[in-house]
Amino acid sequence: MQDNENKRLHLQMIEDTITRMGSNSFLIKGWSLTSIGGLITLYVANVSKPWSRNLIWVGIVACVIFWISDAYYLKLEKQYRLLYDIVRKKDNNEIDFSMQPPKGNEPLTYCMLSPIFFSYTVILIIFVFIILLAYIP
Repeated sequence: MQDNENKRLHLQMIEDTITRMGSNSFLIKGWSLTSIGGLITLYVANVSKPWSRNLIWVGIVACVIFWISDAYYLKLEKQYRLLYDIVRKKDNNEIDFSMQPPKGNEPLTYCMLSPIFFSYTVILIIFVFIILLAYIP
């Protein structure tokens, strides 16, 4: 009975890590919208000043940084899902509570170009450009 408990606890530890990766991704999306919204608001309030156009470029760079961060957490989540599958298939006496995920065989760019991340970021960048064009002094 103890061996079954060890396997269950190990799987629960991995599930908690996967949940944390999903939460991190959600927080990154929230921070990206908040920071981009703040930069756009600051830009619109100071559109006549010469430095205001730089805020749009900062916003675009911030979009890309958030995009990379979000894709990184997706890649980690996929690696921990692989670890979960490996542990699930192990015999009860092989449980060692290792939290080292196997290396995924897909690059970070593959995660970045997944439909949800790609569309979210592209829509955000297009929106920033529209704001830039709409408020040309």
